[in-house]
Amino acid sequence: MSPAKKKCEDKGYGASAYAVHWDPDHPHSEENGFGTSAYAVDWDPDHPHSASDVPEATAKHHQIKVQTGMLFLKKNLHVGTVLPKGTTFSRAGAPKPVDSISTPLESKHLRTILAHFKIHHGSMKAKQVAETLESCGKLDDKEEPHMCFTSREAMARFATKALGAIGARAAVTRIHGHETPNSMYAVAQIAQLSSNVVPCHPMDFPYEVFYCHRPKEVQALRVQLKGLKDGMPRVTATAMCHMNTSDWDGQYFELLGGERGETICHYMPTNYIMFYY
Repeated sequence: MSPAKKKCEDKGYGASAYAVHWDPDHPHSEENGFGTSAYAVDWDPDHPHSASDVPEATAKHHQIKVQTGMLFLKKNLHVGTVLPKGTTFSRAGAPKPVDSISTPLESKHLRTILAHFKIHHGSMKAKQVAETLESCGKLDDKEEPHMCFTSREAMARFATKALGAIGARAAVTRIHGHETPNSMYAVAQIAQLSSNVVPCHPMDFPYEVFYCHRPKEVQALRVQLKGLKDGMPRVTATAMCHMNTSDWDGQYFELLGGERGETICHYMPTNYIMFYY
């Protein structure tokens, strides 16, 4: 193996992303806008911008990778709240969909997958592939249906079935213009989407794989973010709030300065899809 290839494998897969095309003329496109918020949002012109208390750290919960600014307490979500410097929503380096691979996403096929993609055993990428196969291979839970997919059409079918409704809608985070590591955002508007959701998260894998599940006791929001300096609309973000965190790891509450059981929310990057009804 060449030194360059080994270095790439040791680095592992980055946060994956793919292009999500949203048709503004689609009959559901108004869902990207903001109607009357489902809960009161008070505009206080004298309220100072307050930076989020989320430190620059990375945490994991239920296959969700949380990076700078992405995790927050719902009680701290207000118009005017400033996200930490370094908060970014775009994700680059997406694995592409693969139509020619039919190997099931099961741990027993790990060696086959590593060999097919020429991934060195013991590398970071091999570890990530193994973790993804383990997550995808877990038996379905009637309390929280879940499944992994390599097809977006299959994702939509799963979401429709899990939500028990025809016509499930898809929400994605959209960036207006260009995002840079130095972009600074402030919350401009908040709207409630639904408590009936199926989020789909990209997994670390050599080709496009999504983990979709139907969580309970959650609330999806759409948050409009403006540029801190120019006040222009910069991001229309999708966020999901977990209303009951009583069984979460205590490190989350230490990270956020909250108490066990408090509602914790996280923004979704551009490569996540939230189906809702």
